[in-house]
Amino acid sequence: MQTTDGLNDVQKQAVLTTSGPLLILAGAGSGKTKTLTHRIAHLIATKAAWPEQILAVTFTNKAAREMRERLSDLLNQQNDRNFMPWMGTFHGICVRLLKIDGSEIGLAKNFVIFDEDDRQSLVKQAMKELG
Repeated sequence: MQTTDGLNDVQKQAVLTTSGPLLILAGAGSGKTKTLTHRIAHLIATKAAWPEQILAVTFTNKAAREMRERLSDLLNQQNDRNFMPWMGTFHGICVRLLKIDGSEIGLAKNFVIFDEDDRQSLVKQAMKELG
C-alpha cells in the first residue's frame, strides 16, 4: 500500500512534507488521525525517520488506538510494539515516561495515579476516619 492511498490533495501534501514538525488543525471527522497516521507510515517507509524518533500525541484514547491500528495495517507490522513509534494520549505518554524514569524524581516504580472516583473515595474515607 502506498502511504498516500485514499488521501485528498491537502492530506497528501501533509504526508509528503517530511522536513520539520507538522501541526494539523481541522474540524472533527476531517481526517486528522488518518493524515497523521499516513505521514508517520511515510516517514518510516521512506526511512526519513525511525519509529523510535517519532512521538504522536492525541487527546483521546480512541484516536491513539486508531492510529496504532492504522499504522500497523499500513506498515504490515501486526502487533510488533518494538517497531511502533510512541503513540498515545498526553496522559498515557506522561505515565509511560514516569514508569521509565520516575525514580529520578523520587517516584516508586509501582506508583498509582488516582482518577476522580479514587479521589472521592479517599476523601470520603478520610472524612469518615476523622469523624
